Amino acid sequence: MNLPARNMKYGVLVCREFSEYVEQHLPTLVEELTRLGCLAHNIVIKEMPTMHSLLMGTEFFAEYTDVDGVIILAPSNRIQGNLALMNGIVTIQVQWNMVVEIGGAECAENIVEMITLQNDMEENASVANKSRRASFS
Repeated sequence: MNLPARNMKYGVLVCREFSEYVEQHLPTLVEELTRLGCLAHNIVIKEMPTMHSLLMGTEFFAEYTDVDGVIILAPSNRIQGNLALMNGIVTIQVQWNMVVEIGGAECAENIVEMITLQNDMEENASVANKSRRASFS
């Protein structure tokens, strides 16, 4: 059986402002990550007080933990509709080379796929860079 998330660790940010959404989607998200092979102790859930604190929560996961990616468990239209918040999230993604997904349980497959791609590309980068350097010698 293929369990692509077996060696991955996820940070999940939940926000008190979206408590109803979180109650509805968190169990399904955890179930889906587990189905994909993620061990329960590799799903780290942190609660943020406000929607705007999600940006700092994402930064904290990037800077202070060893998670492979972050899922912001919130209605995507509410987060993506806030340009300042989205700009901050994109900046963190680029700065830390960290995958961030926004939404509900559907994020599980997306983030696993993106981290798998990232790991594959990172693994092959050294081979590609050596080949490229050799061609310039």
